[in-house]
Amino acid sequence: MEDNNHNSTSTSAMSSASELPEPDVQILTSGGAMVSPVLDNIMERPVKHGSSERVIPILGVPCDAVTAFVKYLYNSMCTEEQMEKYGIHLLVLSHVYLVPQLKQRCSREVSQRLTVENVVDVLQLARLCDVPDLYLKCLKQVTARFKAVEQTEGWKFMQEHDPWLELHILRFMDEAES
Repeated sequence: MEDNNHNSTSTSAMSSASELPEPDVQILTSGGAMVSPVLDNIMERPVKHGSSERVIPILGVPCDAVTAFVKYLYNSMCTEEQMEKYGIHLLVLSHVYLVPQLKQRCSREVSQRLTVENVVDVLQLARLCDVPDLYLKCLKQVTARFKAVEQTEGWKFMQEHDPWLELHILRFMDEAES
C-alpha cells in the first residue's frame, strides 16, 4: 500500500472475531479496553451528525504499527517482531495517547537498537516524547562515536534544522571531556 493512501481498519480486522468484541470504532491510518486516557476521551465524546460511527484518525505511522498499538491496548502485549519493526512508531503512539507501560517498553527496546545511523533521529524523538533515559543514552552514544555520527544524514539534517540541539550535543560532549 502506498503511504499517501488512507486505510481504514476496524478492530475486528486485527484478530479473529472470537478474540475481540464487535468493533465500536474505526481507526483511520495513513499507510496502508482503553489503556489510553486520550483514546478513552475520544470514545466518550458525543457522536456528531447523528451517526453511530466513530472514526479516530491515527496518521503518520504505518498501518501495522497502529494495529500493533491497538492490540496492545486490548491485551497489553507486543511481540519482539513488532518492537523490532515498529518500536519507534509505538514509542510515539504511546507518548501521544498516554500509555506509560508501552512507552517504557518501547524506550528500552529502541535504546537496545541504537545505531550510528539512527541515533540522532532517536535523540530528537526522545526529546520530543519526553524520554530522558533514552535521550541520555543517545547523547552518550553520539559522544562515543561522534566521528561516525557526524557523517550521517541524520546529523546533517539536524545541523540544518535544529541548531539548538547540535549546540546541546556539543556542550554535552565538552562537559563529558572535562
